[in-house]
Amino acid sequence: MLENRYYAISIFSNEWWINNVVTFSVIFLLLFISKKIYANGRFQKLFSIFLGSSLIIRLIWNQWYQFSIGQWNPEWSLPLQLCSFSCILSGLLPIIINFNIDKKIKQLMFEFLFYWGFAGLYAFITPVYTAGTQGFLYFDFYIAHGGFIFIILYFLIVLKYKITHKSWLKVFIYSQFILLLIHLINIYIGGSANYFYTMEPPIADNPLIIGEYPTHIVMMDLFALIHFYFIYLFMKKINLAFSLKS
Repeated sequence: MLENRYYAISIFSNEWWINNVVTFSVIFLLLFISKKIYANGRFQKLFSIFLGSSLIIRLIWNQWYQFSIGQWNPEWSLPLQLCSFSCILSGLLPIIINFNIDKKIKQLMFEFLFYWGFAGLYAFITPVYTAGTQGFLYFDFYIAHGGFIFIILYFLIVLKYKITHKSWLKVFIYSQFILLLIHLINIYIGGSANYFYTMEPPIADNPLIIGEYPTHIVMMDLFALIHFYFIYLFMKKINLAFSLKS
């Protein structure tokens, strides 16, 4: 079993500032490049497929890399965290939008990515590694999380996607079934399996994490519902402001 695979970066430490500043600088640079490509009107489809394929390859590579350094374990290596699901969606969405797939499916996938991904912003505030920091895994944490944040902004700013009415509630309700399924998977795998943190709270020093099992699940779920709703209200006000200007 991997020793000391959990690692938390202290908030506002030099390491925290450097990693976040570099990550978000790259995100905004990629957004600038994306807008230039779409304004040019060429290579849009190719660029979108390239983005999605790169993120899918990263996800597969992460599994291979853990195996290659001898630390792959179903208790912590499977892509079953909330952020892992966001990584999967961020890879699939830029690809499928270029094909003849029902718009409702594309919209639903985007809304899942939107709410789950913005919840993943907490990973930048209180970064916690759950599969170690060996080798490139340290940097992969920020590539993965920065990747889906970039795709969300890419869809909002470049592709002009918008969230629909009561999408926050719909995503929250659907998420409960996924939460239950992941909890059952944790029980089945056993050991230290803690995907979605259903077995024990994360080690991050986060004031939103309250209580021990099972209280922490209820409280995290409640904060997720509040988070989804306020993000929805925030985006609704932004969309209204832009519509008044146009």
